Amino acid sequence: MVAAIRYYNVWFYLTLRDERERRWFSFLEERIREGERMVMKDIYGWCAGHGIRYRTRFCYRPDFPVTANLWNFYSYLRGRIDMGRMGRGTADV
Repeated sequence: MVAAIRYYNVWFYLTLRDERERRWFSFLEERIREGERMVMKDIYGWCAGHGIRYRTRFCYRPDFPVTANLWNFYSYLRGRIDMGRMGRGTADV
């Protein structure tokens, strides 16, 4: 099963292999729904910490100003670089 999380311009596609991983994702989903503040690095770390494989994709959003799209793209690239340095292990970034 593939689950998706949207963080501003970035989509996280999580590959959930079994019921245990689905349950973990439901806990994460609930935390997000309740308004817990998370940044992209938190989502990367959560996936890596739980051993959940994921892919990310940046999508330009026309409803955001160009400067916001550029800043979000820069943040996305920095996150990918940082996760690469940390040995992202289970990531398919």
